[in-house]
Parts: sequence; structure tokens; C-alpha cells
Amino acid sequence: MSDRSAPLVSVILPIYNAGEYLRPAIESILSQTFQDFELILVDDFSKDDSLSVARSFAADPRVTVLANDRNRGRSFTDNYGAEHARGRYIAKMDADDIALPHRLQAQVDFLEQNPTVGLTSSFMKCFGESDIVYEYPVSADAVRSFLLFNMPVANPTAFFRRSLLTEHGLRYDDTIQDTFGEDYEFIARAAQVVDIVNQPEILLHYRTLPQTVKADVHARRNAKSNQIRERLLGVFGIPFTERELHVHNTISYYPFTLGDITLAEVHAWLWKIHIYNQERRYADPAAMLSAVAERWFLTCYLNPDKKTNSLREYRRQPLARHYQAPAKLQAKFLLKSYVLRHI
Repeated sequence: MSDRSAPLVSVILPIYNAGEYLRPAIESILSQTFQDFELILVDDFSKDDSLSVARSFAADPRVTVLANDRNRGRSFTDNYGAEHARGRYIAKMDADDIALPHRLQAQVDFLEQNPTVGLTSSFMKCFGESDIVYEYPVSADAVRSFLLFNMPVANPTAFFRRSLLTEHGLRYDDTIQDTFGEDYEFIARAAQVVDIVNQPEILLHYRTLPQTVKADVHARRNAKSNQIRERLLGVFGIPFTERELHVHNTISYYPFTLGDITLAEVHAWLWKIHIYNQERRYADPAAMLSAVAERWFLTCYLNPDKKTNSLREYRRQPLARHYQAPAKLQAKFLLKSYVLRHI
């Protein structure tokens, strides 16, 4: 490594066949208002012009370009970049997204002001095929609660202390060859050793791809996520049957399609999580109760059924008293229920 003094932040940007979008992603980091950083570009044996695009920035003293000798997968590539990182903090970045100019400054300030927090991320606004905003749980207990169901962190804006790697020995699991699930698996282990607190502001514009591409991505990610959820339930210490695990995985990601699962089964499982958490204190009981109550609302809302009045079923169960849905969603739920009952 260079003898120049170590920067405060090391930005790690793994690359694979991202040549079409790579240049603006890199430029969004180089033009940050916070400038005490190094940018480590790691190409995973791309088949397009990604490596040449990356190397076109090599004259910038802040930029280091690395290249795998063969396609090794996202986890290996992240770890390889981390091995070259010198900063006190590590910032993750994807090759097709756009960091807002103040992203690094906001995240440095946050961890500097919150010494007990080990990792943070932010909200993201989509562009491309969608313009929605991805929001994430904010408090450490809300993150731990949400973690049982899905990824509670925006991985392209993940920002953490390098001590997670040097002192706690955390690495991405490079047995996960695909670019699906390695982030969730890493965060699941990180949450067992440090507090994770998210910043409720948009710090990145997240590129969304056409639905035909996303369908395959989601299927493969969910398959890996199912394995991670099963492991997390074991860490939590809650016993479950094969059927309960199926229920849990089904209500953990959109669109919560129940198939032959009944709403009564869903509520029974969520209530069981709540009761076990009261005893074991995996997370603050109020935070966990809020998380499972929200999951109960979303499951009922996304599964309107003419035979089973999901609105009535939602209201009659105790979890309904512990989540206040946004007024717009409440109105939609009422309308969907009314239409189904009168057609």
C-alpha cells in the first residue's frame, strides 16, 4: 500500500459488468463534499468494459483499482476490497447507483457522534423503473426485530467501523458465490456484536431494473434469505415446526402470497414471536411487538379474499391494536374489502 497517510473513510465499490452505469457511480463518490476518503474499485472479471472504465480513474490519487483473476462472486470481491482498506470507516457502494453529494459527510458525522453504533445505512430513492423510496427501521431494537424477517439495512449505503472486520473478525461469506444474500447474511452476524442504527434520510439514488430482470434476482435472493431467516430464528431461540418456518418465510417478503396458509396461522406465529421475545429479550419488547404487528397488517392488507374477510380478521386479532397503519393504506384496505364484498 501507499505510504501516504490513511484516509478516514475507505469506499469499496465492487464491479461486475456494470460498464454502462459505472462512470456516474464513481463520479458521485469523487464529488462528495467530504473528501478524506479512498475509493477502492474491485472488478470481478467483468466481460464488458467495466475494468477499462475503472482504470480511466486510476490517475486520481484517491482511487485504487483491483481486478480478480477470475469471476469470484460478490462476497470474495467485497472481502478483497476490504483487505486493502485503510480507513477507520468503510462505506459500501454499488456500481450502478448514485450517492448524493453529502452522503459520506452525513455518515461520518453520525458514527462520530454515536460511538456505540457500529454500522449505519440510510433511506434510498429509486430511479429507472421506479421512483419509490426505500425506508428502513431506524433504532437498534427496530433493526434487530426487522432482521428476523428481512434485510434491515440499505446495503448500497452501508457504512461501518473497520473494527467490525479487524476486531470482530467479520467477513462476507465467500461460500455464497451469487450476488444474492451475502449482504443479509453479513448484517445478520454484525447485529449480534454491534448496534445497527439507520439514518432516516435519503443519501443515495438506487437504480431499479426492468421487471424481467428483477424477477430472477428476487427468486434467487429469497431462496438464500430463507436459509438466513431459519438460522436467525435459531439465534433468537424460538422453536418452530416446518410449517411455521414456511409461514415465516412467506410473510417475510413482498407480495406475502399466502397460498394455503390461513391468516389465523399467520397471527398465531407472529404472536408466538412476541411472547418468546418477552421472555428472552432478543430485542426491546415494544420494538418487536411493533414489528410483528406491522407484519400482521401487511399480510392481511396484501391478501384480500372474498371468502375470508381479511379486514375483519385483521381487526379481531390482538396484534391489530399495536400498529397504526398510514391513513392512505387504511383507506385502501377499507376500499379493497368493500369492493370484494360487493362484487
